[in-house]
Amino acid sequence: MPAVPFKSDQPAAKVHVSLQRSLTAMDDAHQCAVLWFGEIMRRRLFRDLGCSSINQYAMKELGFSKSRADDFIRLARQLEKLPAVREAVVSGDLGYTKAREIISVATPETQVPWLEAAKGTRKELIHEVKKAKRAAKVDPAQGELLPSIPTVVAPRELPVRFQMDLTPEQEVRRSALVERLHKLGGVPNDRAELMLEALAALLETKELQGQKCPRGHHSSRPPVQIHVHENVETGVMTVQTQAGERELSKAEAERIHCDAAVCKNGARNTTTIPPRVRREVLARDKHRCRAPGCGRTRFLEVHHIVAREQGGNNHPDNLVTLCGSCHRLWHERGGGAVIAPDFCNLER
Repeated sequence: MPAVPFKSDQPAAKVHVSLQRSLTAMDDAHQCAVLWFGEIMRRRLFRDLGCSSINQYAMKELGFSKSRADDFIRLARQLEKLPAVREAVVSGDLGYTKAREIISVATPETQVPWLEAAKGTRKELIHEVKKAKRAAKVDPAQGELLPSIPTVVAPRELPVRFQMDLTPEQEVRRSALVERLHKLGGVPNDRAELMLEALAALLETKELQGQKCPRGHHSSRPPVQIHVHENVETGVMTVQTQAGERELSKAEAERIHCDAAVCKNGARNTTTIPPRVRREVLARDKHRCRAPGCGRTRFLEVHHIVAREQGGNNHPDNLVTLCGSCHRLWHERGGGAVIAPDFCNLER
C-alpha cells in the first residue's frame, strides 16, 4: 500500500485514513529495508562495495547516523537468530512494528509462541513483552541464572570454535601488540580471554568517552550479562550461543553458583551474594583479581573460598575477587594455590 501524497485542508476523516495508510507504507518500507540490509550484512556484500565493515557501509553509503546503523545491525542480527520470525517478516505475515517487539524477548526456542502472541493486537503484544521483560529482570550488577526452558533440545558439548583469517600485515600487527601488552603485565595468555579483554577495554573506552566519566572509575557491573539456564532436575547448565545451545562444564556451573542472580518462575529474584557485600569485597580487593601474578581488572567475579555446600558463608572473609579465567581455573582444580594466600591482609 503506497503512502498518500500530502494535501492540506482535507476533512478530518480523510486526513485520518491518509495518515493510517502512510504509516502502513512506512512500516512496509522499514521492513524491506531491514531485510535488504541483512542481506548486505549476511553475505558481506559491503566488501564488494568498497567498505571494510557493515558499520562503515551504513554510515558512508547509506548516510546513517551511528545510532541508526547500530539499530539496523541489531535488527538484522536478531532476525538471523530467529529464522521463524524472519520467515514471517519475509512473507508479510508479521509486520515491522510487531517484529521489533518480538525480537527484544524471543529466543530460538520461544520464537514460535511469540509469533502466536503477535496474532493479537499490537497493544496486547506490547503488554506481553513488558511482562516477559519484568519477569527476567535481575540485579544489573551480576549475571543472570534463569530457570531452564522446557522445550530446549539436548545441547552440544563445548567448546564453541571461533576462527578468523588475518592478512600477513594484520598478523604482524597482532603479534606486536600482544608482545607489548605482555610486557606491561596483567594480560591473560589464553587467546580467547585476550580477545574478550580487548573487546571489554574497547567498550569501556567508548562508554567513558560517551559518559565523560573520570579515569580510574570502577564499577561493580560486568561488561555484559550472561543468561544461563539451569535444569533443576539434572543440575545441567546451558547457554544459548550463535552456534546453538551449549552445555557448561561442571567447573563453569560451580563458578556461576558462586556469584549470580537467580530468577525462578513465580518467585522473587535473589542473589547468591548480597549486592552490598559484593561491592564491599570488590572495593576491598581494589577491583583486581587476587590470583598471584594476575591482577586483571575486568570480568571480575566474587568467589567463595569455602563453598557454601561445605559450610562456607557470605562473610567478606570467605570471599575473594577473581577474574573469570582464574575463577574457572580454581574450580577446575578444585582449589589450590590460585588465590593469593594473603588476600585477607589487604589494606582496607
